[in-house]
Amino acid sequence: MKKLPLHKYHADSGARFIDVRGWHIPADYGDVMQETETIHNTVALLDRSYLGKVLLKGPDAQDLLNRISTNDMMQLVMGIMCDTVFCTPKGRIVDYCRVLQYDDQLMLVSSYIDSANIIDWINRFIILEDIEVKDASADYLWLTVMGPEARPFVQSLSGTPVVAEDETIWIQYETIQFAALLNRNFIVPAYNFALPKTPGMEVFKWLTASLKQFDGMLIGDRAYQVLRVESGMPDWGTELTQDYNPHEARLLHAVSFTKGCYTGQEVIARLDTYDKVQKYLMIIDLEEEIFDAPPFKIFYDDEEIGLLTSYAFNPATQRSVGLAYIRKHFAVAEFNITIQVLVAGKFIPGRMRIPPVHDMG
Repeated sequence: MKKLPLHKYHADSGARFIDVRGWHIPADYGDVMQETETIHNTVALLDRSYLGKVLLKGPDAQDLLNRISTNDMMQLVMGIMCDTVFCTPKGRIVDYCRVLQYDDQLMLVSSYIDSANIIDWINRFIILEDIEVKDASADYLWLTVMGPEARPFVQSLSGTPVVAEDETIWIQYETIQFAALLNRNFIVPAYNFALPKTPGMEVFKWLTASLKQFDGMLIGDRAYQVLRVESGMPDWGTELTQDYNPHEARLLHAVSFTKGCYTGQEVIARLDTYDKVQKYLMIIDLEEEIFDAPPFKIFYDDEEIGLLTSYAFNPATQRSVGLAYIRKHFAVAEFNITIQVLVAGKFIPGRMRIPPVHDMG
């Protein structure tokens, strides 16, 4: 079982651990309710260094990414990050990644715990290109601060004014300079930090200590999963699989419809042009708590209309919420109906809504 680079620090901070896809990660630090409330009231710090990280180096790196993923990598000339989706030739999701301009190379941060999947996919397309692909998962930390006080928190670290639209905020800690990278995937403000492991450990301790003046705290995976589901954020292995495409997963912010050809482009463009999308990701508010693990079939008037793929229970609000792929005809904001989720032979009522992050555009 793999452990995070900061495993001992988390253990000393009172973390209770769970095993997730071969990793031993913090589930919580003793009070999931308080952690969930902190996300919505102040600012929380999450260590997701288990996510796969890949470094691409060489004169052909940017061009290759442009040809095999959905977004326009030329925008990295103007900034240091963008999101993109790797798709099969049929437009199905292989991975959803954040791309960072990191020194003289590009860093991909995968949605999956293991980088082997995306490395194998990229290597399929390398023939004569001058590019080096390296698994950097163990070499870098990937941290997230989130909550209504996330921007003031980042501003206090940087010592410079920060406005909501700032995508990159540079921070100096002793001799270490690093960037806070805006993350728009959640219903609360959020920023990511990518840090080399060794100096990153000292930065992490500084970040943790700095949380105190904002009444912030460390959070684990249980509180994060509540936020993810409530935000309508898809995850690898549940919503991000080759069963779905970027239209269905509501990832069009990571798709360019104006750049040249890329793997899966023809199918993705045709789905858009001819309005052929079959289903959409929706949030399901359930009337009861669920104790089994998804997936679960969803029905309306005895007709199967979708599949619930993720579930979380918010201990602070006592609400049960899930993510589901729902047939297009039913996946509209105006369609205020009660659906039924089939769990272990029992139907649990629920209502659908469009994920708020996407509803806001």
